[in-house]
Amino acid sequence: VLHNWLYFLALGLCIPVLPRVVATIANADGSPTVTPRSSRLGGDVEGLDKLLTFVFVGALGLLSDAVGRTPMIAASAFGYAATAFLQATATSTWPLYVADAVDGLTSCMNPVCSAYVVDAVADPERRAVAVGVFQGLSVAGAFVVGFPMSAVLSKGGHLRRPLKVAAALSVLNGVLALVATPETVARSSSPKAGSRIARTRKLASSVLKEGNCFASLARLFAKSGASSSTLRAASVAFALAWLGNLALNTSFVNYVNKAFGWGPQQAGPLLVFVGLLLAICPRLIVPRLGLDRSIKVGATIYAAGFIAIGLLKNQGPSAFCGAVLVCGLGSVVVPALVAAIAQQTDAAERGATLGALQTLQEFCGALAYPLYGRVLALALARPEIVPLAAPFYVAAGFMLATLVAASVSTIVDGDDSSIEGLGEM
Repeated sequence: VLHNWLYFLALGLCIPVLPRVVATIANADGSPTVTPRSSRLGGDVEGLDKLLTFVFVGALGLLSDAVGRTPMIAASAFGYAATAFLQATATSTWPLYVADAVDGLTSCMNPVCSAYVVDAVADPERRAVAVGVFQGLSVAGAFVVGFPMSAVLSKGGHLRRPLKVAAALSVLNGVLALVATPETVARSSSPKAGSRIARTRKLASSVLKEGNCFASLARLFAKSGASSSTLRAASVAFALAWLGNLALNTSFVNYVNKAFGWGPQQAGPLLVFVGLLLAICPRLIVPRLGLDRSIKVGATIYAAGFIAIGLLKNQGPSAFCGAVLVCGLGSVVVPALVAAIAQQTDAAERGATLGALQTLQEFCGALAYPLYGRVLALALARPEIVPLAAPFYVAAGFMLATLVAASVSTIVDGDDSSIEGLGEM
């Protein structure tokens, strides 16, 4: 839990200020204000990160089965330390691409730490609860602690200071993994050279067959049978919902900077509140509405919130905050879809299925970051044609497509009121 918490804390320090840092590099005058060029650059570098994570995260997870959890936890921590340091010291665009390439090539903290928690909990009935608590604490590290810390550290125009602190925390995280964290994967002692070579060949074969991104996606989309058809439909709905959900991740900080002149100090508290809604609402709403209605109602509310962001922009920050809170309520659609997908698979395959779902998330991120970055850039360059809130209107379209997908196909089987799986992503 500590390692994932520190990792998300480092992320939380960087998220509110990174778009401003990118702007100082992209803009010829060094201004931290969002521009069409800074929006495109930010979307492209993050898209590279997500693309590489999509390709390699499955293989890194499989490596943790062979070499142990703690070495891969350390590798991910040191990788993010290098990423944050390069971003903090960058004065041109190429270090930003290198930084996100390093992050994408080493990003495996969340799945490996999840596997560590599963390893450490012997009772199968307690594992889901343990993973849920683990994920909740990790998110809290980013939203509840990281964002306010970033706002404090960046006061006075010190936009790169949170990145430097994140790099230092990540180094500490990696060192702790190597020297203080017990290993949960048993290893044979003093293997012979021949067996070591055989194990290496077997690992390479396993990575190629099972650890590649396409094999992961095949778990969701390529199986046959009635239950697999339901899983496939639910996965399509999840992809559409995640593409819409990423509008907040990709565009929120830049949007409020342009619309209201907000920096990390103003945007951070609102992000914290939205994060708390995401943690609380599923536990309150899903047992009352059931998974199917939670998905459909959530997608509808989320779409309405995104549309309201654009329509209420001229009504001032208070109206905008209200629209964002509506999005927070609608975000119940995402964990409800995760729970629906988790219930489509046997318990023995549930971990692999949720791992495949994370791969799908990364693929959606590789598409969404460049997409929303370019849509916002077009809105900034051609405001007479494209509204500033265009990224959120696109997101509303994805949410309405999610509603259609959930309405025309069966995506929930079994106990519709169950909350099992809500805390597993």
